[in-house]
Amino acid sequence: MAGPLTEFAVDMTCESCVGAVKDALRDLPGIERYDIELEDKRVTITGKTPPSQLLAALKSTERQVLVRGSGAVDPSLPPQAAISILESPISVPTTIAMALPESTKRELYGLQDDEFTQKVFGIARFVQIAPRSILLDLTVRLPPSQNAFRAYVSKTGNLVDPPATTKGALVDLGTITPDKDGYGDLFKEVDGELWEWIGRACVVEQDGVEQKKDVPEGTPSFPAGSVFAGVVARSAGTWGNDKTVCACSGRTMWEEGREMEGRAKGML
Repeated sequence: MAGPLTEFAVDMTCESCVGAVKDALRDLPGIERYDIELEDKRVTITGKTPPSQLLAALKSTERQVLVRGSGAVDPSLPPQAAISILESPISVPTTIAMALPESTKRELYGLQDDEFTQKVFGIARFVQIAPRSILLDLTVRLPPSQNAFRAYVSKTGNLVDPPATTKGALVDLGTITPDKDGYGDLFKEVDGELWEWIGRACVVEQDGVEQKKDVPEGTPSFPAGSVFAGVVARSAGTWGNDKTVCACSGRTMWEEGREMEGRAKGML
């Protein structure tokens, strides 16, 4: 089975840019083919290389890169893709956040914000690549822990107090064992139909953490830094997002991308 298609917008201006993109992709394992369209500033890649690695390789060219969409190679399949931004349901104390060495911080695939209060700790992308087959690319940066984390799609998308309000696992995605700097990932095929997951939540939960009892209403019942979750929401498939100017701000996608990157760098 062919791997999925992933579409990127790359700010290329000349043949030298095209050559730099080719050099960046040349030695990546898992790429089956790629197409570079200079005029449209588009790079589409087919294969089973994790999209997080593709993004890192393209950004190594020092050109601006934006993810435009993902989808199956088979044109008979309707385009189905989704994303889940994993956040802490409560503020993570600075003492936990500061345990991450400054030298180890690096950008996560698709993430722009680096706040340590109600902040983003990871991202999961899902692509339906065949009937009953979903490709998962999940990347996290978690507070240091001696325990592994379990990832799953929950029965509900109620994020008031996960995992209590998300009502347990609907589909198990696997186990993440973060490295010494808190980084971990999952890249695998999972059995399922993506339309059944939309509106539910992707939850990353620390093993062995017990729910607090008799907590006041409205108070999270799980310790800070032990649970991260986000709603599984539809995202653009390949060729499904050709917008280059934001209708709200009037700015181009490159201008908005630079602003977000500047915010992230300013917070590091």
